[in-house]
Amino acid sequence: MSTLSSEERYVVDTVREFVEREVKPVVQQLEHANEYPEKIIEQMKELGIYGLAIPEPWGEAPVSMPCYALVTAELARGWMSLAGAMGGHTVVAKLLLAFGTQEQKDRYLPRMASGELRATMALTEPGGGSDLQNMATQARLDGDEYVVNGS
Repeated sequence: MSTLSSEERYVVDTVREFVEREVKPVVQQLEHANEYPEKIIEQMKELGIYGLAIPEPWGEAPVSMPCYALVTAELARGWMSLAGAMGGHTVVAKLLLAFGTQEQKDRYLPRMASGELRATMALTEPGGGSDLQNMATQARLDGDEYVVNGS
């Protein structure tokens, strides 16, 4: 963690303590009950985890990629599903940052940074599961519209 600022080390340490105190004691129970971890998700929102990759003016505390990776590792150490929840959310936020209109960024990113609005994505097709190498559906630009050859 030597490349992290003192603030980023604090973020990673805080997430590590959160995982030890709040996640690890209940993860098996929640997993076996197939129960959505509402309390844990709320705590992640309070910790600012959903905004770690969203810059100002929409977010408050973006971190470096090494810090983000360490936070992800800490969440995964407690429960991989939590790392997935944060990761999918971040992918959507990064897509909005790169390709969204100003109106979309202003509308969605502040709520995403706070965790009020959480996002994820799915990549699948009938019979394809999540094997991205075997996806057959394609989209091609035809004039001003995309034509999709699958579903």
